[in-house]
Amino acid sequence: MSDIITVRDAVTVAAEIKVIVRQTQQVVLSAAVEIGKRLEEAKELVPHGEWGKWLETEVNFSKSTANNMMRLYREYGQ
Repeated sequence: MSDIITVRDAVTVAAEIKVIVRQTQQVVLSAAVEIGKRLEEAKELVPHGEWGKWLETEVNFSKSTANNMMRLYREYGQ
């Protein structure tokens, strides 16, 4: 039985890295859309005027971050 030696080059490694980066981007976008969906739901449940405080205390998000995630949900999740 002989050992097979695999020769790898920088181009192959770069291609693998690019695949991993693309997969990671897809996972991150999917998670952000799901978070945005839940933020939309929560915003309807939180009493008027308490949204900013709720974001800070419950999920440690700024309004800007929450708005961005909800926008992602509206654009890509529905």
